[in-house]
Amino acid sequence: MTQGKFALVIQRTINVSAERLFDAWTKPELMKQWFRGSEMATPVAEADLRVGGAWQIIMTKSDGKSYPHNGHYQVVDRPNKLVFTWNPFDGAECDTTVTLTFKKVSETVTELTLTHEGFKDEKIKAGHEGGWNACLDTLVSWLKK
Repeated sequence: MTQGKFALVIQRTINVSAERLFDAWTKPELMKQWFRGSEMATPVAEADLRVGGAWQIIMTKSDGKSYPHNGHYQVVDRPNKLVFTWNPFDGAECDTTVTLTFKKVSETVTELTLTHEGFKDEKIKAGHEGGWNACLDTLVSWLKK
């Protein structure tokens, strides 16, 4: 597979330590709590947190429709950086990669930068941008609990 030329970047400043934020992205019991869009659930989350290790989540809607996503970790540098491949449920025709950087602003504030690259066109990029923003909104709400 080839990698497309379109990419998206989303930045959020989140009131949580870099370590806790990194763990939210990598510990299955935490991923199940937030890794989804609104009005969805994540009954399955798995992570073999090592370079080359596999990860998987399955998001489900209330009507039972499932949206599996999976990939492999390429960089694991807690709590600074996480890079993984992204294979969505719709069988993308090109390789995409997600890079997360966790910049410690203070002990309780972290700047998260999410870069997702390799989309083959603007439409696919836009769909993922909406999905990532929904997931990040859910993450921020969950962290406030």
